[in-house]
Amino acid sequence: MTATGPTRRRRRGGFGARAPKQAETPDSADEARSRAIAMLARRDYAKTAIVDRLTDSGFETAAIADAVTELERERFVDDARFAEAAVAARVARGHGPIRIRLELLRAGLPAALIEPMLDARSPVWSQRAARLRRRRFGDDIPDDPRESQRQVRFLMARGFTGSQVRDAMGAAGADLDLDDDSSRVTPDFLD
Repeated sequence: MTATGPTRRRRRGGFGARAPKQAETPDSADEARSRAIAMLARRDYAKTAIVDRLTDSGFETAAIADAVTELERERFVDDARFAEAAVAARVARGHGPIRIRLELLRAGLPAALIEPMLDARSPVWSQRAARLRRRRFGDDIPDDPRESQRQVRFLMARGFTGSQVRDAMGAAGADLDLDDDSSRVTPDFLD
């Protein structure tokens, strides 16, 4: 239940950040459950994020496992619900399927849960990329190659695939040489 790999653990902190309040009784599943409910009262979390935070607070592994199991049984913790909300929020911000997938994998969600929500080959993603390009740069397709590349970089940074960017760029995107392997959108270190 603990995090593995160099990309999974992300330290919260920075200027003015407080250390997590340490557990009074580290072996108490009830205290761990109460702490988790207090976290969930503010916002929804993935199961692994709750486990990480309770671990940072000094709770023992057995107490965390018992508390999280009970919270899952009571449906306070639901990774599928968290994933749906996270995908919807990121789509609303204009993120593409590659970026969303990576963020959810980093949050500790299993790929099997993410894949059905993000079909990168769906034409909807090309439409979203085109809408984002128009909103950001206007209706006119650029004639200038430098401006085309600037818009392409913007869309690629947002997490859209090469074919989605080509579709969004319309006539200006037809001659773009964009590397596109949408079947492989996760880096090797997350596999």
